[in-house]
Amino acid sequence: MSIDFESLKSINVNEPVSAALVSKEESDRFISEVAKTAGISNNQAFVALAIISQKGGTSKKAQGTVYAIVDGIRVDLNQVRKILKERGMTFTIRQWARTNAMDIFKVCSHYGIEGDLAKKIGRNDASITSEERIWMSNFQMDNPDCPDNVRNMLMRHYNSLFPGRSIISD
Repeated sequence: MSIDFESLKSINVNEPVSAALVSKEESDRFISEVAKTAGISNNQAFVALAIISQKGGTSKKAQGTVYAIVDGIRVDLNQVRKILKERGMTFTIRQWARTNAMDIFKVCSHYGIEGDLAKKIGRNDASITSEERIWMSNFQMDNPDCPDNVRNMLMRHYNSLFPGRSIISD
């Protein structure tokens, strides 16, 4: 069988969002629900979620006490997990963080918040810059905007923990 590649231009294909990510609509709803629950704006909620993610809140084993204080309001991981569950949201905080990885980097760069793996990885390499330390979050490994050398360090760290395992694990 021969395919008429010229005719492919007239065929509309909609690819689903990767299982490792969430849609913009889901992300926006999540931010809005966190804002409502905490009594803060959507921008404040995004900042809180970014900081919680950056501090390791995307890990399944993270303690629910990981938190951010935004304009005097404390938002913690337990609250965030409860919102996901009670609102029937079928994604993880890690998936949300992967979807918003670049914006999380920008927020954390602004506030100087290092990634959750900066200390662990930095122990082995004193030449790591402060910007690279901000990139060193567990959810940044597949972000094409993350510098290659940092992605390689994150990958080596991941492989040391889970030899032979697939990266797309939530």
